[in-house]
Amino acid sequence: MNNSSIYYRLTIFLGAFLLFGVQLLLAKYFLPWFGGAPAVWTTCMLFFQTLLLAGYAYAHGLANWFSPRAQRVFHSSLVLVSLALLVFLAIVWPSPVTPDARWKPLAVEQPIWSLITLLAVSIGLPYFVLSTTGPLLQAWFARLQPHETPYRLYALSNLGSFLALLSYPFLVEPWLTLKMQARLWSIAFPVYAIGCVYCALLSGREKTSEGASFLRDDNGETSEDGYAELNRPGLGSYVLWLSLAACGSVMFLASTNQMCQDIAVVPLLWTLPLSLYLLSFVICFEKSAWNSRGIFQPAFGIALFGACYVLNRGLLPSIIGQVAVYSFALFTCCMVCHGELARSKPSPRFLTSFYLMVAVGGALGGIFVALIAPHVFKSFWEYQLGLWGSALLMSLLLMRDKNSWLYCSRFGLAAVAGGAALLPGFTASAPSNKVSPSDLTPPVLGLIAAILFMRRSQRGFDAARARAVPLYCGVALIILGAVLFFSARGQLPDTILRARNFYGVLTVRELNAHQQDWRAYALIHGRVSHGYQFRAQAKRDLPTGYYGSTSGVGVALLHLRQRDRAQSPNQERLRIGVVGLGVGTLAAYARPGDYVRFYEINPEVVRIARDSRYFTYLQNCRAKLEVIQGDARLSMEDELRRGEPQQFDLLAIDAFTGDAVPVHLLTQEAFQIYLSQIRKPQGLVAVHITNSYLDLSPVLKRVAEHFGLRYLLIHTLGDGKVVGESSWVLLSQDGEFLDSLSPSVPIVSKETGNPAVRLWTDDYSNLLQVLRW
Repeated sequence: MNNSSIYYRLTIFLGAFLLFGVQLLLAKYFLPWFGGAPAVWTTCMLFFQTLLLAGYAYAHGLANWFSPRAQRVFHSSLVLVSLALLVFLAIVWPSPVTPDARWKPLAVEQPIWSLITLLAVSIGLPYFVLSTTGPLLQAWFARLQPHETPYRLYALSNLGSFLALLSYPFLVEPWLTLKMQARLWSIAFPVYAIGCVYCALLSGREKTSEGASFLRDDNGETSEDGYAELNRPGLGSYVLWLSLAACGSVMFLASTNQMCQDIAVVPLLWTLPLSLYLLSFVICFEKSAWNSRGIFQPAFGIALFGACYVLNRGLLPSIIGQVAVYSFALFTCCMVCHGELARSKPSPRFLTSFYLMVAVGGALGGIFVALIAPHVFKSFWEYQLGLWGSALLMSLLLMRDKNSWLYCSRFGLAAVAGGAALLPGFTASAPSNKVSPSDLTPPVLGLIAAILFMRRSQRGFDAARARAVPLYCGVALIILGAVLFFSARGQLPDTILRARNFYGVLTVRELNAHQQDWRAYALIHGRVSHGYQFRAQAKRDLPTGYYGSTSGVGVALLHLRQRDRAQSPNQERLRIGVVGLGVGTLAAYARPGDYVRFYEINPEVVRIARDSRYFTYLQNCRAKLEVIQGDARLSMEDELRRGEPQQFDLLAIDAFTGDAVPVHLLTQEAFQIYLSQIRKPQGLVAVHITNSYLDLSPVLKRVAEHFGLRYLLIHTLGDGKVVGESSWVLLSQDGEFLDSLSPSVPIVSKETGNPAVRLWTDDYSNLLQVLRW
């Protein structure tokens, strides 16, 4: 390795590190501006993948259509312009690359385009420059060092990206605020710019000798067939590269959606899938020996079993189990797809074309998941489609290769047949988390018979076996497709309405369909109930679920009314604010003369809650009721700015995304707004923290300490019919009122969690400290 190689390697590594580090920084920064929805990250990835594609296209055009001198001058100028723009933004904004509050969207009718606009303004040109680094500097490196393979620099680039992602939730997020992260990133960018310009100058010092060969294998040895394409790649190669890259991209984004929907929309669950996605590139392009079909293709088959099991509601109580299965499926799928990409890479003279097709495939995957799927599918069906598409692509590649294990192994077809036979019975046992022997006995016997039959066949290529391969693979794909289809259709049985938009998947489900007195409709977000209402007239006005009369918020509302009656017998009116509409259950507590104000960001939730075919809490409310559409924090900030504090007696924070409260509603800045909206000192803030995976009580304990509030955690076990199990935290300056609640109702109060949790702010939050491991 000579000195010039070191500069190229360092610049490529730093560029990749900055490229992915800023993704997490800006996604987290803009998350509160768009209600903490899972689609914020998906939309950010769509923007970044599209800009990456533009950068790769620029690199391809520059490297192929311009002279070396023109390449150096033009690209160096572009780098300097982006640096000047970054300096300008650092002057006009409090911190570079992060817009100030004036850029916050007051309305989010078109959240995707609003977010894309913000990203383009804040980081567009610098990110575009960073995205050109990999292919362009590799093309220069190939001309400068014709006897070294440039594809190892691609592995190095992905290693830099991988380390940026891996370090964020463990080293960056727990210790640095967002403003400090932005400042450090902006300090590192000029270092990258200097390195990039210097590499451009180096590219003009040496030229490839006439007829010099690029053909070196991964170990640096000369090879006549080191690359799949020695001449110009054909149309089939371009389609193959695009398809493999698109499959990996769809699986990465769909896996992220699956995990964020039911756990939390946080960088930890963004970085894990993306890190695995990038790690597969590092492994596949660094050493061909590291990517073995014999290891990763069978592993992908096992991963299909695990994914189908979880999709059929297996491992629901285990956060670690679900994340592990989704992660294993993603990694093995990416190893299969990116391994085939590495095997089919062309000669370095065509590397910009290769990278361009990889970028096109990645962008198409992002467009499919972020823009097309929400309009075509009523649930997150792109995950099932990505799994099946990856299995289809792997099957086609194996059938195309006459030396693959499908043709040459005596047990290849037996494995395909056995897997297809076992899959339906195995996934059928998922809801009970118990594998039934009766479901597995017939396919196991069939598998044993197939193995015994195959033992009699010869090793190597066999004509009879070759004729059977398409049939076996076709049947296996049909069975896999049927299992995935029914897992998607059966995610929630008894569903009578399904809707999907930027904020997630909503369904209305019928409960207790065969018990007329207890028949009810429930609103489900992902897999989590956000309220239900009985259909029987006698029970229709009962507050149910998390909001029953013995829940924390129910107890608080009933005692607030008693307190007001005792203090002002002739004027016992309550002002109730609720962040998060659900089905409007808390409206059942309102009486004539009260005022109820709901804040709801998701227009589909408002539409469903107002549809009397399903829910009537809003329609039957006897108080004055308003629903304010938009992000609650932004709406309340606007009210305070207009000098219109709402003076709530109780403000309930009940905004869920899947099974988690959006983090931006639990910060110091958020509670400063809440406390400005309630009556003092009697006003009360009630926060709903019922959660399968996160223990948020320590976070709220820190909030109480910071603002000098009394804190009461109420955990209600419920009766399983009207009232469900729930946890609410009540915060107020009126400690006497909170003390009066405990002895008067049958409640269970519990203290749990990590007492060392630091106060969360818009600049700082740390999910790792509150995970229920």
